[in-house]
Amino acid sequence: MDFLIKNGTVYDPARHLMEKKDVALVDGVIAAPEEGKEYRQVIDAEGCIVTTGLIDYHVHYMRGASEGGVNADVVSACSGITTAVDGGTAGTGLYEHALHTLVANSQVRFLNYLLVASGGQSNNRYPENLDPALFDEKKIVAMFKKHPDNLVGLKTRISNGIIEGELARESVKRTVEIAEKAGTRVIVHVTDCSIPLDELADMLRPGDVICHIYQGKGKNICLGEDGKVLPGLLKARERGVLFDASNGRSNYDLTICQAAVEQGFVPDVISSDINESSCFLQPLHSLPRILSKYLDFGMSLEDVLDRATIRPAELIGMPELGSMAEGTTGDVVILKLKKKDVEYCDINGNTFIGHQVLVPQMTFMEGECVYCQADFA
Repeated sequence: MDFLIKNGTVYDPARHLMEKKDVALVDGVIAAPEEGKEYRQVIDAEGCIVTTGLIDYHVHYMRGASEGGVNADVVSACSGITTAVDGGTAGTGLYEHALHTLVANSQVRFLNYLLVASGGQSNNRYPENLDPALFDEKKIVAMFKKHPDNLVGLKTRISNGIIEGELARESVKRTVEIAEKAGTRVIVHVTDCSIPLDELADMLRPGDVICHIYQGKGKNICLGEDGKVLPGLLKARERGVLFDASNGRSNYDLTICQAAVEQGFVPDVISSDINESSCFLQPLHSLPRILSKYLDFGMSLEDVLDRATIRPAELIGMPELGSMAEGTTGDVVILKLKKKDVEYCDINGNTFIGHQVLVPQMTFMEGECVYCQADFA
């Protein structure tokens, strides 16, 4: 099916350029509009933003394989998401089964981090075992060699109640060593981090990612006692270590995030960490609702969209997914920025009233319409 999207404000993340123009989707790719061509449907996007499909860089989509998983396609299309990365639900023991079942049968482009612990995150009652003595380096490296188009990072969680003290330090070091051999980046979950965040950041390489950077549990948060962002985190950013907001239900604090963003410590990536506990519910809701919050925190629309399009597209090695150039994949979302009061909260009881919200109106995956609001088009 071919579509013509007229009168929209087109944002191209790859060029960081916003312009009023028409755009077409022809044979699954973005194309220039053609005078006299007959399209399956002409869509009036007046008052809307037309941009590349959103990329949620941290989700938990393995419904049926993990207690925390949600259905990939149910969540994605209505949220404007065309590509997602599962945040390490599967270790080597589950990954290939999930790849050939859940991933293979999902319409959304479904990539994965591999959890360094072989058993993965199977349930909500007890965590994975992150003792580095139990890491199966041989299998992990083999998985990355076998599935380079799907595996995009090696995930670990350094939290009190999962792994503490010197063993936590050894676990991080060992994870980085294995990632180096596998030729991939490391993603570290730091909610209630069991070692100081600046110390952990110093152990990471350029391109490695700390997720849940604005979490508020325990003493090891991104702010020091003076309320300022830890200097070690700023130095790590200068070295190329990356920071993902990765909201989640239990991994985010509004007041810490606001303070950090006001100091210029904005996220490199904004992802949802969506799971069954908060899918379309407070305090998480959805990726568009999370992105909207950062607009009210003072970030520009372009910068917010970049963090859910071109930035994660580059991290997964598919920068074309963040481009509106002709000939690139026809993953497109039409968004309306509505002016209305929206209440946000976090698990710590903090609240915030925003005044604008991004609402997906229509989503296309490879040129195919997969979602449309009932009152749009």
